[in-house]
Amino acid sequence: MDGIWVTGAREWIPRSCALLVAQRLRDRRRELGLTQVELATKVGVAPPTYVHWETGRVPDTVAAGTVKALEAALQIPEGWLLSPDTPPLPDPVVTNCRASACVLDGLVSLPVRIPVARCEQIGPRAAQLRKARGLSTAAVARDCGVASATLSQWERAAFPKALTGKQLLAWERALQLPAGELLDSR
Repeated sequence: MDGIWVTGAREWIPRSCALLVAQRLRDRRRELGLTQVELATKVGVAPPTYVHWETGRVPDTVAAGTVKALEAALQIPEGWLLSPDTPPLPDPVVTNCRASACVLDGLVSLPVRIPVARCEQIGPRAAQLRKARGLSTAAVARDCGVASATLSQWERAAFPKALTGKQLLAWERALQLPAGELLDSR
């Protein structure tokens, strides 16, 4: 596979790399729980332009500033997106974080979005904890600020999109858990 060439303020992307770049954009965006519109906004491109990139219609050249903005928004090392020989990235959520280590001076540090794959692990455990504490779905949903049907979906690991850190904290409070406990569980 051809490599990426940097020519001045633009980076040239060989056609042979277009599908790899599209897949990396799509996969990493989903891992971070971002929508296409959210990522396009962060990067400073029109949403339709970004959608084209994810479907493999990557332009022959991209402004170096746009590549840097993508790297920052996707939380990836410099060069990873456009280099065909780089290894896969780890899960963007801190997976070894113990709840106590995530709390500093009373403030909880959580990702802005929890990836859907991680949410799917959290849901069934949260359902068990709710039942063990004798809490109703309606009461926990009310305390989370969501509909009972939404909480039921979460507990069944049916997440149409990633949870936000704020939603996760509300869910933990409703379950009477310490902050970071659900994210820390496996």
